[in-house]
Amino acid sequence: MVLDTVIYHPTLTKFISLLNKTAGREKILRLLQYLVRFLAVQYRSGLNRQLQSEFTSVRKILRFFKPLNHIQDAAKLYDNKIAPDQWVRWLSIIKNVGYVGYLTLDQINLLRILKLIPATPITAKKVPRYTNWFWFVALIAGLITDVRKLYTSQRKIEASLSSKGNAPTEKASSEKLTAYYNERFAAFRRLIWDSIDTFIVLNNLQFLRNDESSVALAGVATSVFGLQDVWKTA
Repeated sequence: MVLDTVIYHPTLTKFISLLNKTAGREKILRLLQYLVRFLAVQYRSGLNRQLQSEFTSVRKILRFFKPLNHIQDAAKLYDNKIAPDQWVRWLSIIKNVGYVGYLTLDQINLLRILKLIPATPITAKKVPRYTNWFWFVALIAGLITDVRKLYTSQRKIEASLSSKGNAPTEKASSEKLTAYYNERFAAFRRLIWDSIDTFIVLNNLQFLRNDESSVALAGVATSVFGLQDVWKTA
């Protein structure tokens, strides 16, 4: 039956799996948040701004315990003394610590939005700014990591190409080369992603003063990157 074909289609099954994951729901809400933010600028609709606020609040609730993930990741990286690239190891530690600070302070923003704590000069102005500073630190560490991974993957590709004729088997050499190309692509993709997010946070900190629609479109772009990653594992 046509209905069965639709209901049991692999894409629909994967989409349901995506919705069953907290990360999947959070990424979808982020996409909707920035999309509505863009529409609010274009159509100057109060309803769009209200929806944006609602999506933002729900996202913060879904991320309430997410700092624990980054604390654990940072601890694992710190304990891994024999990591092959110590630069990447320490930069990843800094990145995770930055996200711990960012997500922890963001919960104070949530409590203020829910009116569980009062809006004071500290909670309404300083905490949001420090939140963005922690995000900025995490992104800078991420950008340096991305460049480092691009460099190392390129070196591996060059070494593999130069020694291809001396490889034990052509198949093994080809597989390694493909893996290095995939590493380089992943690093370049992540570099673009982190660069766009840095554009957003620099506007949040008012070092850049681009129009609201440009920031919203940047958020849409990085939300799509995030959804793609969650979709792969759904």
